[in-house]
Amino acid sequence: MLGSVLGPIKFISYTEDVSELITNHGVSYHLFADDKQLYTTVSPDEIHVGRQRLMSCISDLQEWCASRWLQLNASKTDLHCVS
Repeated sequence: MLGSVLGPIKFISYTEDVSELITNHGVSYHLFADDKQLYTTVSPDEIHVGRQRLMSCISDLQEWCASRWLQLNASKTDLHCVS
């Protein structure tokens, strides 16, 4: 059997920290193993507010990752606006 006894505990502590960081920005999210989906809802005339909220969250998430020797893959990062 492969894996680590501490693996699930480390994953829970990782997702708890990430969840708190994202929630502090007022952004909703889904976490799937090593994948994160961030989203927010705004009215069409406030798209700039939603975009800024997401960009600020991503910036803080990048800093959080760097402090733990992790890296976000910018080539897999997309921003979609749906009206």
